[in-house]
Amino acid sequence: MPAPIRSRLYRENLTPALHRRFTHAAGVSLLICYAEAILIGDKSSLLWSWFPLGKAGIRTLLLSLPWERQRLNERPIYLRSLYLGLAFLQTALHLKSDYDEVRASVGSPHDAPSPNEQPPAPVNPVEQMKSRVPELLREIGLISLSSIILGPIIYSLTIRKIAWRTSLECARFLRWDIPSAAELSYIPPYHITLILRSLTSGFCLLLLWQGSNLAFSAYVTQEPLKRGQPLTQESNDPNGSLINGLKSRKQVVKTFAFWELAKISKQFPERRVTIFKDIDRPGGSAWSQISNECLKVVQEITTRISAYEKGLTEQQPSIHPSQLQSLPRLGAPLREEPVLLNPPPPSSRREVVGRQVGAFVKSYGNNPSPGSPKQYLEYARNKVIPQDYQQTLSVSNAQSTFSTGLTRSLHWRISQPFRQTFARRVNSIVFAQPYSDVQIIVHAITSLTALATKSIEEDCYGKVARDIPTLLRTFVMTYQSLDNFVKTLRPHWTDVGFSEGDRKVRDVEVVLGALRRGLGEIAEGFGGFAGEIGLGAKEIGVARGIAGMGGR
Repeated sequence: MPAPIRSRLYRENLTPALHRRFTHAAGVSLLICYAEAILIGDKSSLLWSWFPLGKAGIRTLLLSLPWERQRLNERPIYLRSLYLGLAFLQTALHLKSDYDEVRASVGSPHDAPSPNEQPPAPVNPVEQMKSRVPELLREIGLISLSSIILGPIIYSLTIRKIAWRTSLECARFLRWDIPSAAELSYIPPYHITLILRSLTSGFCLLLLWQGSNLAFSAYVTQEPLKRGQPLTQESNDPNGSLINGLKSRKQVVKTFAFWELAKISKQFPERRVTIFKDIDRPGGSAWSQISNECLKVVQEITTRISAYEKGLTEQQPSIHPSQLQSLPRLGAPLREEPVLLNPPPPSSRREVVGRQVGAFVKSYGNNPSPGSPKQYLEYARNKVIPQDYQQTLSVSNAQSTFSTGLTRSLHWRISQPFRQTFARRVNSIVFAQPYSDVQIIVHAITSLTALATKSIEEDCYGKVARDIPTLLRTFVMTYQSLDNFVKTLRPHWTDVGFSEGDRKVRDVEVVLGALRRGLGEIAEGFGGFAGEIGLGAKEIGVARGIAGMGGR
């Protein structure tokens, strides 16, 4: 008996493709550096100004050096300070706009295609970059012009002395011949040539950053295809490699595997048929393993919502009276005789002493003497602090003032990173952390829908029809759970700008839209013989209602 063929791991198909895309993106970044090296280089020689094995090539790797001729010059210090400021600005824009997000094509909540519609042809990375160039140049130009206006002002008022001292210490550490009395001039070295140089160098630096980010985004987001076919098509066991990717624990591998499954389900009928026919496989048929992985992804939405709601309930535990433990008794038990009648005379010396001490304590507490410390403190407080100001100093008023001030500060733009907005909160609960699973979820839904509807004509063994009830019920339960959660979730107290319109979260609407379209397709395709596959008329009606198809 021949040994079983080992299925090629999905990452063995994905890694070469990602390496090719990374190389192309790095080549674009290097090309930008080379163009800038030629632009700022010496133009005296026509050959050596561009020849890559000369100064132009070295300048490509080292666009500029921080010091000149072992002498301290404030002009390079200003330029480096400007570059540092641009770096902080680029970091802030990167975090605010989430430049490093790589979003696969999952559509939008309004115009995403149906699972049975052919998606538009993929856009070539070069064409994608060309379409973004005008917008990119406008943004870079605006930042560069702003830097030559605000840069000298900020440099003079804030960091000039610090930058000079730091540069002076570095120069002395490198044993440069620096005079011991080297001091700053009263007038900063601003000259038209320095301003123009800061404009051009700042523009080139921003172009390098933004262009590199654009190139990597354009190439990495390419579809999981190789020469027009799925990545796993050339594997010795294409379906086995694909299933291996669906089960992977690595986010990148799993994302591309589900993306490839969605492409196969909608665009490659020959490969789709092999999934239906592949029934003799360790671990179950190809369809059963694929559907289990897809349903697991969809069901995790309800699981995460239930875990969050359970956590809220556990924060307020209810204690049964039987669980309460009384403190140990320190005194005599309570008297059982009527307390309104005159007590009987004490019968022992101990009772006589106890009654006298009790009477003394009661009289002292109920009738404080004019000279008690409590009255002295109250008298001093009323004399020193006015009555209206005493109310201002109360604990409740201080708490109210602090709460009002905190709420007011959260309206400031600088406080935006500290606000837990409704969209951010919903996404973190529903789509897992720290990386969102929304792309995997949408691809799982569209793949199941396309495979289910196409199985009516292509599944010769009838394996898919047996799982349609489970599939439809999972979609209905997930839709109802997610929709109800978003409608009832209370906003966080830091979300000071919340409005009811904020409940329309983009990623949630994308998932709900995919579920609606999936339920509509399944109800339309299997509604005619629902009873034969174990579905009731009411379940089909609920699916049609969610999909907006009415009761037809």
